[in-house]
Amino acid sequence: MAVSPSAVRLQRCVVSPAGRHSASLIFLHGSGHSGQGLREWIKTVLNQDLTFQHIKIIYPTAPSRPYTPMKGGLSNVWFDRFKISNDCPEHLESIDGMRQVLTKLIDDEVKSGIQKSRILIGEVFITLVIKHTKFLFTVSHASGDSAVKGSKWGAVVTSQG
Repeated sequence: MAVSPSAVRLQRCVVSPAGRHSASLIFLHGSGHSGQGLREWIKTVLNQDLTFQHIKIIYPTAPSRPYTPMKGGLSNVWFDRFKISNDCPEHLESIDGMRQVLTKLIDDEVKSGIQKSRILIGEVFITLVIKHTKFLFTVSHASGDSAVKGSKWGAVVTSQG
């Protein structure tokens, strides 16, 4: 039996801001990787840790789940795919699970005092999947909506309300 997405507690690698925390960046890794691995890769590319004066960076690790392209083998992925192809329907149930897990992560930041307009979701290595998805990933909040939209540079959270 699958675990409810709302019950999932993501492993997180966190880089605290140097000064007062007033914004958060949630940085998602690609299929089969981890939040810690993404942080290490960024440190290698930049020759230093990615840090900001006022932005907390959260590198969550996707839950381990059966991954269809790996013949059902377990992998840290944000959502399942029927196959790796642009002409394949999206696995909407697992995308909805990802929405619920990321909503909880965003809600945790809001509860800590960060305005949702000051929360950004970025990603590496999954842009093409998000960019080509036919499913608009929405995260609803009581006072407004945020939507994750794919772009050439990654996914961006926009907020209304």
